[in-house]
Amino acid sequence: MPLVSVEDLQLELAVESGWVRVLDGVDLRLEPGVIHALVGESGSGKSITALTLSRLLPDSLARRTGGRVVVDGQDVFSLDRAGLQRLRGSIVSYVFQEPASALNPVMRIGDQIRETLALHRPAEATAAEVERWLARVGIPSPAVRARQYPHELSGGMQQRVMIAMALAPRPRLLVADEPTTALDVTIQAQILDLLRELRRELGMAILLITHNLGVVGEIADEVSVMYAGQVVECGPAAAVLRRPAHPYTAALLASVPRLGARRDALEVIPGIVPSLGAWPSGCRFHPRCPQAVPDCAREIPVLRHLAHARAARCPFSVADIAP
Repeated sequence: MPLVSVEDLQLELAVESGWVRVLDGVDLRLEPGVIHALVGESGSGKSITALTLSRLLPDSLARRTGGRVVVDGQDVFSLDRAGLQRLRGSIVSYVFQEPASALNPVMRIGDQIRETLALHRPAEATAAEVERWLARVGIPSPAVRARQYPHELSGGMQQRVMIAMALAPRPRLLVADEPTTALDVTIQAQILDLLRELRRELGMAILLITHNLGVVGEIADEVSVMYAGQVVECGPAAAVLRRPAHPYTAALLASVPRLGARRDALEVIPGIVPSLGAWPSGCRFHPRCPQAVPDCAREIPVLRHLAHARAARCPFSVADIAP
């Protein structure tokens, strides 16, 4: 049984002009203990998909118009307030991409972690447990750091505090939204190593939201590629990166700089991600796709299941694609 099952999810957000669809038939499956990467350009719907797993978007601003989300056997959209409180933190926990804005600037680090423990594991809301988690995520002198405020820590240390806070309730799923974006490459590598090590130790699943395909290749077991509110390709990460089945995935890979490659200019994907409510007809990617034919503008592609646990939303995907 999967830990997370998202089936044909359709979601709308409230804007000044009314309701605009932002997710349109998203399918996502996360297995226990697996690192699953969610990839795509900004505006593809990655973060909104992740927030929907525990209904963090207010009901007044977001409404589901179709599909279902099941987490740990529970239909998320049928949970009451108490059920959602148990889900958030105890089962699904989040690390957001800007720790400086996610941490409370006027609370000491230790108090913020202890507050999380008090909510989900009251018996463990002690100074010793706080220091244990700070040490576990690689923060030296945890007793000293616990008494400090967020502004007294570096960006890398702040991110480690966010990871400690997210893991203290011992969730079954950690959602890491661009956890290394604002960090230098050395700290990025340390954070990724930490996530990999904690996954092995705690047996939890990780949903890693990123636009960095290098990170996907280094840490992810599985990957789902999103574009304009849809998953356009998914499968084992190594196989998808080695031989993409969707033109969008191939274009993303082609735009990654490579050491030793002699080019006058970097590869780019022409155009931009369509804005919300302005999706093109037919295949969402066809205005930017080098392989597009006239039918691509008329026919809406479905997510086709391919060999070796792969799927792609393109009629030209090879059905017997290599693993």
